[in-house]
Amino acid sequence: MGLLEKDEEYISSLLKQGKKVEATAFVKNKTGMTLKEAKDYIDKLILKKNIHLLEKRLQEIEKIELSDKFEIKSLRINSWWLFLYIIFFIILIFILFSLINILLKELTYKHIFYSIIFIGAIIFNCYNFLRELKSRKYFLTINGKTIKIYYENNEKEVITTDNISQVRFYVIDSGRGIGNKNPTLQIFDSEEKILVEMTIKPIDYYLLKKYFEKYNVMIDNQYKEF
Repeated sequence: MGLLEKDEEYISSLLKQGKKVEATAFVKNKTGMTLKEAKDYIDKLILKKNIHLLEKRLQEIEKIELSDKFEIKSLRINSWWLFLYIIFFIILIFILFSLINILLKELTYKHIFYSIIFIGAIIFNCYNFLRELKSRKYFLTINGKTIKIYYENNEKEVITTDNISQVRFYVIDSGRGIGNKNPTLQIFDSEEKILVEMTIKPIDYYLLKKYFEKYNVMIDNQYKEF
């Protein structure tokens, strides 16, 4: 049995959410393929989508023109993800309090270990949440070799490319699916202090990369879109 158009749309939606296993299971059940055949089908579909995204990105890159003046705004993730951070934090707190209550009644290495794990998870979740909130408030204005860094619409720092030791591009893989790996920018001053850390659009990454290359700024490029 073949796949209908609505089936293909459903598979695409699963892949966009990063649900490769669910997509494979759906294809297997819907078509009667073996597990290997279903996996191969999904892998080819992902490759096809990545090629399409790459071609589209290359077309966008070709159209990029580097001007003397431009702005770079931080990329704000959907507020839904911030809401999920909060929900996840509440769940972790609830579990931790449950473990603490158990520890008060019965002190065991097992429950101590679980408590440490959940405390670590809470700290990590809070760190990501606060970093995301902070990152959303940055934007850059660039005029020639001068970069002005703004935070909450207030000028925070002014630096020239001559005083930048390096810039770094990297990606935090959120696991949200195909095409959602957005680059994060870090700018370091001559003392290796991070002046700004902000997530940006892929198209802005290519613009900034071209800009920093023009002024011979060292680039630590860890960003891989695909």
